[in-house]
Amino acid sequence: MVRYRLIVAYEGTEFHGWQKQEPKNAPPLRTVQGVLESVVSKVVREPVILVGASRTDSGVHAKGQVAAFSTNREIPPERLARAITSRCPEDLQILSADVVPEGFDPIADAIIKKYRYQIQHGRVIRPLFDRRTVWTTHHDLDLQRMKDGAARLVGTHDFEPFASANHGRETTVRTILECDVECSSGNRITIEVVGNGFLYNMVRIIAGSLLEIGRGARSPESIDQAFSSGDRSLTGPTLGPQGLSLEWIEHELPESDGSQHIEEDSSR
Repeated sequence: MVRYRLIVAYEGTEFHGWQKQEPKNAPPLRTVQGVLESVVSKVVREPVILVGASRTDSGVHAKGQVAAFSTNREIPPERLARAITSRCPEDLQILSADVVPEGFDPIADAIIKKYRYQIQHGRVIRPLFDRRTVWTTHHDLDLQRMKDGAARLVGTHDFEPFASANHGRETTVRTILECDVECSSGNRITIEVVGNGFLYNMVRIIAGSLLEIGRGARSPESIDQAFSSGDRSLTGPTLGPQGLSLEWIEHELPESDGSQHIEEDSSR
């Protein structure tokens, strides 16, 4: 068996998230995992189980999702990536593929993730061509106030007040390594968050909290108050999925036995 890792990008608007969903007495929903698993199975000519590192929600995008599968077929990684992408719909593609140790688990072996959230603000015309990848507010946002709030998120904290009630995790303690807010253009603000793990809707609630701080509805100190009290009412709303993108994931690979090296076939 050979285990492959795929770096996957998708525009998430027309997907019901990453994870396969097969409702009872109804057709399966269109999900990234469902579509990609079907395509990969056709390429390698056998059924595969595709595991993704992050279960992005409906409407959320990805530039660096990581997925893995094992197969009996040995295909040079570059050719595999091209073959899969050629069969994918236009809102999904494989950026790269490589061979990893058989024990590689995209979920358990993930050590750092980066998310980006884009907001257009102020009394300007709403975005047209990138409307599916940015959240719009008509409030004018104060960048420095948002930066102050973002700095208070860095470190190891209990992020319970920054998660949806049905997060399903045993512990809500997470470490945020970086949380930056920058003006990427005249009326466009980008929030970038790097951490060792994220709870359900955590980044969208962080974005909502910083938006509230930026428009003056909350103080930067409300971040500290939320941590100390654990009170969800002290954090902001869950912003829409369209502004959110999974940028990249870093993994710590298990040791390999050296039996899975495949050379690219230069004759094709």
